[in-house]
Amino acid sequence: MDLYNDDLLPRDSSLPGDRMEPLVVRVDKGLAGFENRPVWRRGVRLAKIVALIFGALWAIDGYFNFQMGLYRLLPAKVLAASAGQPSFLGGWYSWWYSFVSTYPMIAAYGTGILELMVAAALILGFARKVAYIGGIALALLIWSVVEGFGAPYGPGSVTVGQSNIYAIGLLLLIVFNSTYGSNPYTLDRIIERKYPWWSKVAEMPKITPSGLKGWFARNSMKLSRGFAVVFGLVYLAEAYLAFRYDLAGNIVAVVQSQSSSAPSFLSGWFAFWKGQVAAAPAFYAAAVGILEALLAISLMLGLGRKVGYAGGAVFAIIAWGVGEGFGGLPASGYTDPGTGIIQAIVFLMLLSLNATHGTDPFTLDARIEKRFRWWRRIAEMSY
Repeated sequence: MDLYNDDLLPRDSSLPGDRMEPLVVRVDKGLAGFENRPVWRRGVRLAKIVALIFGALWAIDGYFNFQMGLYRLLPAKVLAASAGQPSFLGGWYSWWYSFVSTYPMIAAYGTGILELMVAAALILGFARKVAYIGGIALALLIWSVVEGFGAPYGPGSVTVGQSNIYAIGLLLLIVFNSTYGSNPYTLDRIIERKYPWWSKVAEMPKITPSGLKGWFARNSMKLSRGFAVVFGLVYLAEAYLAFRYDLAGNIVAVVQSQSSSAPSFLSGWFAFWKGQVAAAPAFYAAAVGILEALLAISLMLGLGRKVGYAGGAVFAIIAWGVGEGFGGLPASGYTDPGTGIIQAIVFLMLLSLNATHGTDPFTLDARIEKRFRWWRRIAEMSY
């Protein structure tokens, strides 16, 4: 029995020439019915590559929870995160500050162990559904406690946190899982062959005996659109911070700070950017804010998605390499390798889902394409 995912790859009758094939799920033979399709092979490979990179980043985060006496700094981090928060969050931060102050090693090492467990699950492809959901919960907890929802905001504020981007990335991995199904490059796949019930631990899609698709599989396109909107809100907030708190007055100091701790082989890279930014700080600050606002519009409205996603990946990598110093060198309190690399990965995942889903009816691009077919070259990976 074949089940065609027409809602994953819709055909628009007003756009003749759509050569994309619907994915086919073999209910009686698992995923064998469409594993030979190029779009599926590319999707699962990218999903595995992304999971490996995410796993490496989670491993770095977890490792540094055990280094440089982080547990001694953790109570101060929570206290700093609580500064300037709304009054209704007072009880939340009071409880966590009390817990972290009383058990700093348990808080730091416990978080490190959980991060390493998520890293191992991502790298090996083991119990992915549990790992993705657990990783999202952990990332949001870190964001809401240690990072204070990205606050407090003031001069020099340019981001709304980092762990929220980790959560968005893991949410998109759930969409990948629900779109492409079981991944042959994972330990889960090996276990599922011997113990079919393991798919309940590892896989988001569910094919019922009657041939009906699970909720995540049916709503894969809607989910990817929703997470793109959330990602767009992050960029909108960062664009606001760039203009609200005078990025022009801080951008030179940011680049100089990153260059001072950079390895010697990167001296030329940072010397170039220091010279550029110092010569026209207002221009570069405005450029950052405008580009972030444009990316927010592209993500939230679904406008020019292919160009927006590809440009966003390039922008995120440059921002990571300049403003974040490629994650910087480990120092006291170091816990992560930077936000930009995660943002770039999220953009690449959105590009891949664009290629798989085809024209998304929940976007402004879909309306424009009905009138101007050439717009598909700007909006769609496949046309």
